[in-house]
Formats: sequence, C-alpha cells, structure tokens
Amino acid sequence: MIRRMALFFCAAGVLASCRSADTGIRDMGQPVGTYHVAADVASVMEEQETAASRAEKEVEDVSVIAAGGGGNERTDEYLGIAYTPERNLTLESEKVRVVLRGKAGTFNIYAIDEKGKGIPIFAPTDDAMATFFSVLVGKREYRLNRAASVDRQVRRTAGGGQIAYTLKRQFQTVLDFTLLSSETGGEADIVRITVYTTNLAKNRQTLAVRAVLDTVLGESQPYHFVTASHDRIYGEKQFTLFSRDRFFYSGDDRTTAQILVEGKTMQPPQVVSFAGRDTLTDGPWFPVIHEEKGFGNIRAYSNSAIGINWQYFSVEPGETSHVTFYIAVGTDGEPPKGSQFVDSLVDESLGAPQDGADGETDPDVPEVSESKLDPAYIQNLIDRINALNSDPQYVDRGAVRQLNAELDAILARLGQLNRQ
Repeated sequence: MIRRMALFFCAAGVLASCRSADTGIRDMGQPVGTYHVAADVASVMEEQETAASRAEKEVEDVSVIAAGGGGNERTDEYLGIAYTPERNLTLESEKVRVVLRGKAGTFNIYAIDEKGKGIPIFAPTDDAMATFFSVLVGKREYRLNRAASVDRQVRRTAGGGQIAYTLKRQFQTVLDFTLLSSETGGEADIVRITVYTTNLAKNRQTLAVRAVLDTVLGESQPYHFVTASHDRIYGEKQFTLFSRDRFFYSGDDRTTAQILVEGKTMQPPQVVSFAGRDTLTDGPWFPVIHEEKGFGNIRAYSNSAIGINWQYFSVEPGETSHVTFYIAVGTDGEPPKGSQFVDSLVDESLGAPQDGADGETDPDVPEVSESKLDPAYIQNLIDRINALNSDPQYVDRGAVRQLNAELDAILARLGQLNRQ
C-alpha cells in the first residue's frame, strides 16, 4: 500500500476623467448588467445562523473592545439587527483581530501569531484607507470610506460588529463582521463579511457593490497570490468563473490569508481581478486587465490588490440585497482552514455532513472502471497528488483527500484481482 501523503493546506484618492465635487464619487458611464432578486434579510440571517450552527464556534470566545461613543441600544429599521453605536470597535480572538474605525469608515483584519503579534492582512497606511467598498448607483460610484456625502457609523452587535454607510434618499450599506472558528470549540480564525445594501430611494433602483482589498502579505514574494487550483499569480489577471478557483491566497512563509468567494452561504461574484492597487482604485467599475502587465507602476513598486465585483441587483424601496464572503487566516506556517469550514456548513436541503474519523467530510469514492486499472492512469493519479503536495503552503486539502480516496479504491480493486 502506498503510504498516505501528509496533507497541508495553506493559502489614494480616486482619480477619474470625470471628477465629482464630492470626494469619493465617480461617474462610471457604463451600462447596467444582469440583475438578481433581492433577498429578504430576515431569512438571510436565519440561513446564515443555521449554516454556522456550531454555536461554540461563534462569538462567545471573541473579545469585543469598544472605544467611546457607546449609547443606548438601537435597532436597524431595515435589517432588524440590534446594535450599539461606537466610535471604534475591535473584535479579537487569539488568532484573528478585526479593527473598525468610525470616523473614516475603514477596517482592517490582523492575523495573530503565537507570540501575540498582529500581522495586517491589508495595507495599514491611513487606517487601511486603500481597502474599501463602493456602491454603484446608476452610473455613479460612491467610495464608502471617502465620499463626503456618505455618513459612517460603527456598531457593536451581539454577533460581532458593523460599519454602516448611509447616503440619504439613496442607499444604506452595512458591512457585518463575525468571527468564526474552523474547528469545533477552537479559537476564531475566520472572518465572515456580509454586505447588506438597502434601497432608500422612493423608486426601484439598480445597484452594485464592489470591494478593493489592498493586500500586503504576498508582496514580498515573487508571486503575490495563489489560486485554489494552485496557479501562481505574478501579474494582472481576471476571473469570471469560480467553480475551480473558489478561493485565493495572499501570503508569505509565515502568514497566509485565504479569501473565499464561492461556496455555501455565498453569492459568487461576477468578476475577481488581480492588479496593481491604482489600477483597481482609479480604473472603471469593471477593471480593464492586461495579463502581460505586472503589479508595479511609476508611483508604486509591487503594490498589488484584489478587486471583487458582485452582480448588479434591482431592489424596491426599503428592500435589501446582500453578499457574503469569508477571510480565513493562518499563522506560524499553518495553513488557513476556510474552505474546510465552508464545506462543513450545514445545507438543510442535504442534511448534516457525514464526518470521517478525522472530523472532515468523507470524499465521494468514484467507481473503479477497467480504464482506471491501467498503470498509466494510476501513475498519472500519483503525479497529480504529488503536484498538489508540491507547495505545502497552498495545498488544497480537499482535492488531495479526493484523489487519495480514488487511489485507495484502485489499489483495493487491484488487491482483489490479485487474490482471485
């Protein structure tokens, strides 16, 4: 029997041709894309709480540090979520920290190593101003942490923290941050970010949301990002399909962030772009990507970022749409476990996942056909496993488990034939 391989799993200002007098607003001048139906917020939150029903993984073990501004508890009239306003807020476990700044409307996420040091996932300059969300109303883009007409408020909730951005008579966008653990009873090492956008206009509106994440961990490496399928990204690249590359890594030898954009409880984006930060910040709503171009420019050397554009959505007055994604962290050379966590979430239509001896979902074992008994097929299978394990920091553990299960089934079938 072939010895099972060890499995590891790892991973400013806005310039435009048309400039608004209100900093942070841009006229994008582009057509509207596909719509999707806005979700009912109450059912969305119920679905997420059910999906993450392992209560011990939730915020009981997460410390919440509020900095001033606290007041009486209020309830968001559109989301139905109770909150207390704060000037600033820190959510922290032994493995991850989220810092929310009310005045600027900025946020950052830190991975915490075994010595208690916080390593920023996003560029910390200017309170992480270069990492932001934008909302597109018609052809006008509002950068939420910069537009002067957008009010910003940090909120402490029972489940974590929020930043609420409000443009009167147009929209309210709330970033909801919740800390989760990838292991039952373990310390939180994952941040779930849900973006709620409510139509405050009197008429039906078509809106869109995008994020620009100014990552820093991979900028000391020859390649800045690694995909779920183990492709290394050295320069500009864009993705529109996510069944194969449903998450991406930004990391170095010690610390890695895994950004998951497709899976249970998530709504897949329309486009994910990797480019220099200025290309994503200053360019059009959907970035124009040149795959032969690197991440640097005349103003910044090797400064890369991730742009995530979600689908356009059409909402009635007072109606809310949402998108969700996850960021998992790994420190001290340990890989993040975000994909295992998302895969383990309970899908009520399928029932609870069946766990194997190691607590992970058992892979489906494919039927062993005659063609799979061919030595060339078996060698190819072994080569694929070796290739997946070639970079331990970025191994897709689920894929390796699946291939190993197939290899075990083939070897067991060969053993049966030899005994006959």
